Amino acid sequence: MSLLSAADVKANPFAIRMMGPVARFVNRLGGNFRWQHLPVPFEVYADGIDLVIFEEFGAGAAALHLKEEMQRNELLRDEAYRRQFRKEYESKFGVRVWHRDFFDAEIVGCPDPKVVGKSFGQVGIDRGGVHAVDAFLDLVTEHGTALRWRTTISNHRQEVLKQLAREPGVQMGFSDAGAHLRNMAFYNFGLRLLRHVQDAANAGTPFMTIEHAVHRLTGELADWYRIDAGHLRIGDRADLVIVDPARLDASLDAYAEQSVEQYGGLPRMVNRNDDTVNAVFVGGRAVFLDGKATDVVGKQRTGRFLRAAHKAPAPPAQRVELASVG
Repeated sequence: MSLLSAADVKANPFAIRMMGPVARFVNRLGGNFRWQHLPVPFEVYADGIDLVIFEEFGAGAAALHLKEEMQRNELLRDEAYRRQFRKEYESKFGVRVWHRDFFDAEIVGCPDPKVVGKSFGQVGIDRGGVHAVDAFLDLVTEHGTALRWRTTISNHRQEVLKQLAREPGVQMGFSDAGAHLRNMAFYNFGLRLLRHVQDAANAGTPFMTIEHAVHRLTGELADWYRIDAGHLRIGDRADLVIVDPARLDASLDAYAEQSVEQYGGLPRMVNRNDDTVNAVFVGGRAVFLDGKATDVVGKQRTGRFLRAAHKAPAPPAQRVELASVG
């Protein structure tokens, strides 16, 4: 079985030490167990108070359950509610993922430009020593979802990420971005792992080979889940991604959004790495070339569902005419 998740959580920096030993212990007893791990910093964005981390404690959950803005603002202004929020925010007990530190949360967008680039804690200081919680709730009631901010919850220590990348009881996965369209975009975590490996090698401090990293992202996962994928073999489907190693650079961290027509124009967080990924082939058909989707996307079926323990029949041989290049 696979279980979520092997994460170096800021709220509990010691828990990660148990992940590898637990997996090895279970597997020595005859199990076949893997933790899932996102091999990049787990940075999340939020519009106002709309972020799943607030479900960790009662006061936060109470605000999330009120979708009507006037009702929510009335609750957020209530002093009794604020006292309860501060109490739960400062509590050191109980299981939690969020570090609950508004000094470790950067405002990236707001109608009030004076607060952009600051933490909520700093805003509280600037407003005469207001508690960080009150500074946050004040800004939410003032600006609602026009207040956009970010914080990193876990996987913030590069050396720990290197250890987890090599841990046999851990497999690469757990993006979770597709479930939180306004909060995170980790669709390119495979590229970012390759960059981490390449940068370490270039710095003379390698922690794994590029070949091993590619296998961890492809063949290892396919073999463990028993699906016919993840390898380059004669007779297999030509499912390929072509990556330019020279463009495994800072562009992988760039912020990007894409409006989703089906969701009423919702601006969804995405990754745009068109210079890094040169081409994508599915079943031998080019679906992405030169920074854009090809004409077959959305019009012709190129892929298929992959069933466990099923070897797909080889596609019929096709003659390909190659023009000579002088």
